[in-house]
Amino acid sequence: MSPSRRRRRASAAWEGRPTISVATLPGRGLYARHLSHPEGVDAVYRPTVGLPGAASRGAAFTPTWLRAHLDTIDVVHVQGLHPQHHPRQIAEATAVVKRTGVPLVVTGYHLSDPSGSDPRLYAAQLDQLVPEADAVVTLTESAADEMRRRWGVEPLVLPHPHVVDFVRMRQARSPRSQRLRVGLHLAALQVPIEPVLLVDALTRACREVPGVQLAVNAHETVLDPGSSTYNAENLHRVERLVRDAGGGLRLHRPFSDAQLWDHLFALDVSVVPGLHGSHSVWPEACADLGTKPLLPGHVHAAGQQPCLTYTVSDDVDELAESLTGALRTALHEPARRADPEQRWAERVRVAETLRALYERLLGIDRR
Repeated sequence: MSPSRRRRRASAAWEGRPTISVATLPGRGLYARHLSHPEGVDAVYRPTVGLPGAASRGAAFTPTWLRAHLDTIDVVHVQGLHPQHHPRQIAEATAVVKRTGVPLVVTGYHLSDPSGSDPRLYAAQLDQLVPEADAVVTLTESAADEMRRRWGVEPLVLPHPHVVDFVRMRQARSPRSQRLRVGLHLAALQVPIEPVLLVDALTRACREVPGVQLAVNAHETVLDPGSSTYNAENLHRVERLVRDAGGGLRLHRPFSDAQLWDHLFALDVSVVPGLHGSHSVWPEACADLGTKPLLPGHVHAAGQQPCLTYTVSDDVDELAESLTGALRTALHEPARRADPEQRWAERVRVAETLRALYERLLGIDRR
């Protein structure tokens, strides 16, 4: 903290430590919720996390929100930006925080546009934010390397905490059948890889590897002419490819967290069709549930947990060859599943490391 900044006093002591109020922006999602100590003894209060309704949705890194709330906040911790906010708005929000002397922490969760709509705009947003941070955090070593190259910062690398609850994490998996259950979730078909190309390559791979049972999921909105994601033509092409390979296609509404865990728990391998953005809950959920994730090798998310990878290509033969190799490995490689006790300890380490970071930025004496 620069000498010109006023020292902020954290709020009243809790279990022997002063409570630190952290504006975690945005406060939605499992990642933000699981940064806290699982028993709540880190004395970090995140008023923006887990709030019901509009109060939670309204918490964002904007000048308006910050001016209305900074008087009650000790630290601002930005973990995501709205993809459509103009870089000038991010610069103004950053300036609001800097003028108050409140420490600014930035987590590089997504180093590329998580919406996939405007990568250049999102990069310009980060250019206004990351260099101004008092501390920078990210989730993988590869992402840390990228942040060093782009902004000359030195990130603290902290792992993504678990996403599945500890009770579900301890649930026994059914014995492996003779079939390798492979799943692909295409959501609304708006994925980084051309979906028909990916399904074409994956069905070719499934034919090459004995004992594969393919299940493909998609959102039912792709068949709704009134939906912005309507794409009946591509869905029918996907359906024919999957059916010809002996697999099945299921349409449904977007999954809740519990439904997604059920979906992944029933698979041996979950094929991830690329990622907009950088990191994801998907490999964490697979680790928690004992399902093998199969991700593009170039994304930072592939470094979050041990996983199978494939090489993205516009050539269907090359893509099929890469997927075939990954599925052959999955057929013979024992499944890994995270140990709940280790995941608990990991979450404690993440929470306490963040607590120590906030204390350092606030000048709190730990003695």
